[in-house]
Amino acid sequence: MSKDISDDLMQRRRGDMPGHNDLILKNLEQYWQTLRHAQRLPARNDVAPSQIDDALPHAFILQRVAPGTARFRVAGQRLHDLLKMDARGMPFSTVLLPEARDQAQALLESAFSSPAIVSIPLISPATLLRPALRGTVLLLPLRDSDDNTTRILGALVTDPDTTNRPRRFAINTAERIRHERIGLRLAPTPLFPTQPSKRPDAVVRPALRLVVNNG
Repeated sequence: MSKDISDDLMQRRRGDMPGHNDLILKNLEQYWQTLRHAQRLPARNDVAPSQIDDALPHAFILQRVAPGTARFRVAGQRLHDLLKMDARGMPFSTVLLPEARDQAQALLESAFSSPAIVSIPLISPATLLRPALRGTVLLLPLRDSDDNTTRILGALVTDPDTTNRPRRFAINTAERIRHERIGLRLAPTPLFPTQPSKRPDAVVRPALRLVVNNG
């Protein structure tokens, strides 16, 4: 009985979280959960693009390169459309306005080191030429081939945007941030040098333009 009450309370709390009504984010997290093995996080190599077709335009893979810093290794077409640039090789902070970067950096680091599921409500402020744009970014930690938590499977979903100028986002303080620790004990994660790497060749999926890098 108490377990049912606890589960119901958890569901209500999650119902207040950013992106809780978005089917793309819900399905992506559900897929990530199916890849978990007992007390282990899903591995980067477990992720099969064919299993997340609906999320592919919005999806990305991050690689941790320093505390609070990660770069896009894989980026879907939607990120290109929002940023008006290729996100591959760029830091996660590229998506954000300067005033949001410190808080987002701390949340990103927590997703890696806790580890934790993190969902952040975002808003691109309105200007004279365009309306505000709301969105949610979901961060789901992954293991690399050495069993270190250095990757994140994520997705950025926004309302429709018809403007032709780049978008950058602040954290939407009108909504709650989701930070859900997974409760695993992890070894310290080695970091990677921040020097630029060679850009991988693009693998183009019809209509989605998801670029896959098996690193």
